[in-house]
Amino acid sequence: MESSRKIISVLILLILISSCKKKQTEFEFEKSVMTEIFPSLIESTCIDSRVLANLPPVGKSIYDKNGNNIGLDTTNIKREREIYEREELRIKNDTSKIIFAFDSKIKRNRNNVEEDFEKHFSGAKIFESKKEQNLEYDFDFKELKIKNKFVLENISEFPKGKGEIWKAKYNFIFSGVVFFTRIQFDKDKKFGILDGGFACGRLCGQGSRIYIKKINNKWVIDKIEGTWVS
Repeated sequence: MESSRKIISVLILLILISSCKKKQTEFEFEKSVMTEIFPSLIESTCIDSRVLANLPPVGKSIYDKNGNNIGLDTTNIKREREIYEREELRIKNDTSKIIFAFDSKIKRNRNNVEEDFEKHFSGAKIFESKKEQNLEYDFDFKELKIKNKFVLENISEFPKGKGEIWKAKYNFIFSGVVFFTRIQFDKDKKFGILDGGFACGRLCGQGSRIYIKKINNKWVIDKIEGTWVS
C-alpha cells in the first residue's frame, strides 16, 4: 500500500513538472529544426567557385558555308584537357578553407510554395501560425560544425554596396554568398520546405527549393530542386 502511494506521488510530481515546462512556440520549433538541418543545407548547396570557373575544353565550333553551327572540332584539345584535369585535381586536393558570406537574417519566403509542397508530400498542406508567419530572426550559426572545408562568415563583415563584395580583394578563398528562407511546415510537423540561394558573382549563381522531412526523430533533406540559374 505504501509502495503504491509512493508511485502515485512520483507520477503526480512528474505531471506537475511537465506541465510547468514552457511550451515551445512555433517560432522556436522552426529555429531548432533550422539548427539541426543547417550543416546539411550548406554541404548540399554550396560550391567551391573555383570548380565552376575551371571549365572543361569542348573544342572549336564548326560552321558550314552558310554560317550554321554543325558541330565541334575536338582534334586539338588533348593538351587543354590535361591542363583542365590537373587543375581539377589541384582544387580537389587543396585543404584551404573555402569562405562563404552568409546572410544570417532568416526571412519569410516571398515565393508561394504551397503547390510544390502538396505535390511533393502527397497532399500534405502547409500550416502557419498567423501570429508568427511574418517574423524574421537572426540565425546563430557560428557554433555549428560543417563537415567539409566550407567556412561561413556573416555577410555584415564583407564590403557593402552594389557589387562591392565581388570587387574586393581577399586574403582567403572567397567562394560566394549563401542564404536561406524560413521553413514552412505541415500541421503535424513531419514535413518542411524552404528556398535557398548561392551566388558566386554578380551574374553567377543558382537557387534551390529544398524539401525536408522527419525520419526516426531526425530532420533530413528529402530532395533539392533547382529553381533558377545565372
